[in-house]
Amino acid sequence: MTSLSETLKRKLLQPIEDLFHEALDGMGPPTSGGRNYIAPDALNMAPPSGSIKKEKRSIQSKPGQVDEDAFSEAMTELNAMTGLNGVKTSIQRLADFARIEAQRRRLKLPPTDRSYHCIFSGSPGTGKTSVARLLAKILKALGLLESGHTVEASKSTLVGIYLGETPHKVERVFNDADGGVLFIDEAYSLTNGEKDMYGAEAIESIVKLMEDRRDRIVVIAAGYPSEMRQFVNSNPGLRSRFNRSIYFADYSAEQLQEILKQTCRSKGFEATDGFFLRSELLWERLERYGLTCESNGRLVRNAFDLILEKQAERLTAPNRKTLENNELCQLLPQDLDGIEERLREIIDD
Repeated sequence: MTSLSETLKRKLLQPIEDLFHEALDGMGPPTSGGRNYIAPDALNMAPPSGSIKKEKRSIQSKPGQVDEDAFSEAMTELNAMTGLNGVKTSIQRLADFARIEAQRRRLKLPPTDRSYHCIFSGSPGTGKTSVARLLAKILKALGLLESGHTVEASKSTLVGIYLGETPHKVERVFNDADGGVLFIDEAYSLTNGEKDMYGAEAIESIVKLMEDRRDRIVVIAAGYPSEMRQFVNSNPGLRSRFNRSIYFADYSAEQLQEILKQTCRSKGFEATDGFFLRSELLWERLERYGLTCESNGRLVRNAFDLILEKQAERLTAPNRKTLENNELCQLLPQDLDGIEERLREIIDD
């Protein structure tokens, strides 16, 4: 029987040796594959429901190093948002302080004791989450956060199902948010009465980690104004950690109309003057009856979805024989037929 040459032996054994070395180096599943190995992306594996929402981390910045282009881009995006004048002023004031703090770091001067943790109070749909993401980018651009990503959490991602589990869940969320912003929506739900031992356990863990990692993470707790006051007053540690509060006012009818116009433009739709005249009257009526303050910007998104459904109904009517391409992106006054009634139903639900 003819023996294999040394060269052929090396060619046959090389793939096995590569897999062996990858395993020894702790590189996880072999990148060169295997007969039964399928990369997770190929399986279209979605994250489990109830998982923590987090943005992809950007390239880390050096402490105190200012990226003027990134800072200008984030501030431009903030100032382009409809309304929120008080919010924009507060963020600019915070950014000015952060810039001086970054300069102190560059000069290796003693830092101040003031943190960047914030309370965002206001009704739903007023832009709190969007501003939190921009604040993360601003602080990263100023060299005060390493990655500037945002992790969104809620009671379900912070509280365990048995005593003792909660501190581990809270720590995992903080680990995910390390170097960025942790945004806790409806934070007041953690203080549902004295009998809520799990919520109290979560708050104790949050207070401790906020202090331990104050130079690595910014925590933003958000919710309704009155509920957030109760939340902060529920624990002395929260009162001392959250030394900034930013109020997000409800949108006016005029601002809701502007958001609708921006939405139409961004989605590539052209609306007639008659359409916008009728939509303006819609927001004025809803505001007059106090029906906009519970949804704000979300109400515009709901309205736009309903408008597109009405447009589709118009374009597919049996009496239509031809359809021009430009009609697909055109909104007419009749596309608002029945929208107010359907929005009222959504609000009542």
